[in-house]
Amino acid sequence: MKKEIGLGESYKLLHPRPVVLICARSKEGRVNIMSCSWVTPVSDDPPLIAMSLWEKGYTHTLIDETREFTVNIPSSKLLKQVWLAGTRSGSKMDKAKLLKVSFTTSSTIKVPGIEECLGILECRVRDRMKFGEQILYVAEVKRACAEEGLFKKGVWSSKAEPLLHLAGKAFSIPRPVD
Repeated sequence: MKKEIGLGESYKLLHPRPVVLICARSKEGRVNIMSCSWVTPVSDDPPLIAMSLWEKGYTHTLIDETREFTVNIPSSKLLKQVWLAGTRSGSKMDKAKLLKVSFTTSSTIKVPGIEECLGILECRVRDRMKFGEQILYVAEVKRACAEEGLFKKGVWSSKAEPLLHLAGKAFSIPRPVD
C-alpha cells in the first residue's frame, strides 16, 4: 500500500540522481561553481542536455550573461567540495578558491572544467524557459571528456564512483545489480 506524500517532496521520488558541479564564468573571467542534480540528457542527435536552476541564483545570472557552462561529474572523493559548492553563494565569495580545485581549459567554450572530476561536458545554451521559480536551460554538448580508463564502452567502471544525490545531506555511489 502506498502512502501519499506532500507534493513539495514529489521530486525526491526521482532520486538518487547524479550530482554534478556546474562551472559558469562571468564576462570578467571569474569562475563560479555550484552543485546541481537537476540535469538530464534530452537528445542524442544533436547531443542536448536540460538543466534546471533557481532563477535567483548567481550561476543562473552568469549563464544568462555568457550562454556557456561546463557540467563536471565528481567522484565520491569530491563529496566535501560538492557539499560546499551547494551550500555557499558564489555572489558572496570565490567558491573556486574555497573548493581548492584546479581548472582545465575547455576547447569549445570559455568556461573551464574541473580537473579533479571524472568527466566534463562543455555546453552552449540553445534555449531557456521559465517554469515556476526555475529556469530550464537546454544546451548543446559541444565536447565531452572522461577520465581515461574509467569510462569504457559508454559505462562508468566500478572504480569511478560517480556521486549520487539522495536528498539533503545524503549521498551515495552506484553499485552493479546482479
